Amino acid sequence: MISGGEIASYLAIAMGIVYLIVELRSKRLAQRDKISMIFTIEVGAYLIIVGILALLLRQGRIDAGLYAPVIWVFALTLLLMFIYIMEKKGTKGGPT
Repeated sequence: MISGGEIASYLAIAMGIVYLIVELRSKRLAQRDKISMIFTIEVGAYLIIVGILALLLRQGRIDAGLYAPVIWVFALTLLLMFIYIMEKKGTKGGPT
Protein backbone atom coordinates (compact mmCIF):
# COMPACT_ATOMS: atom_id res chain seq x y z
CA MET A 1 0.00 0.00 0.00
CA ILE A 2 1.20 3.49 -0.81
CA SER A 3 1.79 5.69 2.22
CA GLY A 4 0.72 9.31 2.55
CA GLY A 5 4.29 10.52 2.09
CA GLU A 6 4.63 8.69 -1.19
CA ILE A 7 1.33 10.10 -2.43
CA ALA A 8 2.58 13.60 -1.58
CA SER A 9 5.78 12.90 -3.50
CA TYR A 10 3.86 11.74 -6.57
CA LEU A 11 1.60 14.81 -6.32
CA ALA A 12 4.64 17.13 -6.16
CA ILE A 13 6.07 15.50 -9.29
CA ALA A 14 2.73 15.77 -11.09
CA MET A 15 2.27 19.41 -10.03
CA GLY A 16 5.74 20.28 -11.28
CA ILE A 17 5.09 18.67 -14.65
CA VAL A 18 1.68 20.32 -15.03
CA TYR A 19 3.10 23.68 -13.93
CA LEU A 20 5.88 23.50 -16.52
CA ILE A 21 3.54 22.43 -19.30
CA VAL A 22 1.00 25.16 -18.57
CA GLU A 23 3.57 27.92 -18.11
CA LEU A 24 5.73 27.00 -21.08
CA ARG A 25 2.72 26.73 -23.38
CA SER A 26 1.23 30.05 -22.27
CA LYS A 27 1.70 33.05 -24.49
CA ARG A 28 2.59 35.19 -21.48
CA LEU A 29 5.95 33.45 -21.20
CA ALA A 30 7.04 34.78 -24.59
CA GLN A 31 6.47 38.31 -23.31
CA ARG A 32 8.53 37.83 -20.14
CA ASP A 33 12.17 38.58 -19.69
CA LYS A 34 14.76 35.83 -19.38
CA ILE A 35 14.99 36.02 -15.58
CA SER A 36 11.25 35.41 -15.21
CA MET A 37 11.44 32.48 -17.61
CA ILE A 38 14.36 30.95 -15.68
CA PHE A 39 12.42 31.46 -12.43
CA THR A 40 9.39 29.68 -13.90
CA ILE A 41 11.46 26.74 -15.10
CA GLU A 42 13.24 26.50 -11.77
CA VAL A 43 9.98 26.43 -9.80
CA GLY A 44 8.72 23.53 -11.92
CA ALA A 45 12.05 21.71 -11.66
CA TYR A 46 12.04 22.30 -7.89
CA LEU A 47 8.67 20.60 -7.50
CA ILE A 48 9.73 17.64 -9.62
CA ILE A 49 13.07 17.18 -7.88
CA VAL A 50 11.58 17.57 -4.39
CA GLY A 51 9.03 14.89 -5.24
CA ILE A 52 11.62 12.50 -6.66
CA LEU A 53 14.08 13.00 -3.79
CA ALA A 54 11.35 12.65 -1.16
CA LEU A 55 10.21 9.44 -2.81
CA LEU A 56 13.76 8.05 -2.93
CA LEU A 57 14.35 9.11 0.68
CA ARG A 58 11.18 7.36 1.87
CA GLN A 59 12.17 4.21 -0.02
CA GLY A 60 15.62 4.29 1.61
CA ARG A 61 17.52 4.64 -1.66
CA ILE A 62 19.20 7.91 -0.67
CA ASP A 63 20.29 9.43 2.62
CA ALA A 64 19.09 12.69 4.12
CA GLY A 65 22.64 13.97 3.63
CA LEU A 66 21.93 14.21 -0.10
CA TYR A 67 18.32 15.31 0.15
CA ALA A 68 18.82 18.30 2.46
CA PRO A 69 21.61 20.12 0.58
CA VAL A 70 19.84 19.80 -2.77
CA ILE A 71 16.62 21.19 -1.33
CA TRP A 72 18.45 24.06 0.38
CA VAL A 73 20.30 24.99 -2.82
CA PHE A 74 17.04 25.14 -4.74
CA ALA A 75 15.26 27.07 -1.98
CA LEU A 76 18.02 29.65 -1.64
CA THR A 77 18.27 30.09 -5.40
CA LEU A 78 14.51 30.58 -5.67
CA LEU A 79 14.58 33.08 -2.81
CA LEU A 80 17.36 35.13 -4.40
CA MET A 81 15.64 35.09 -7.79
CA PHE A 82 12.34 36.13 -6.20
CA ILE A 83 14.03 39.06 -4.43
CA TYR A 84 15.73 40.10 -7.67
CA ILE A 85 12.47 40.00 -9.64
CA MET A 86 10.59 41.96 -6.97
CA GLU A 87 13.35 44.56 -6.82
CA LYS A 88 13.50 44.83 -10.60
CA LYS A 89 9.74 45.38 -10.86
CA GLY A 90 9.81 47.91 -8.04
CA THR A 91 7.45 45.92 -5.83
CA LYS A 92 7.55 47.25 -2.30
CA GLY A 93 6.82 44.99 0.62
CA GLY A 94 5.39 46.37 3.80
CA PRO A 95 2.23 47.70 5.34
CA THR A 96 -0.19 49.63 3.18
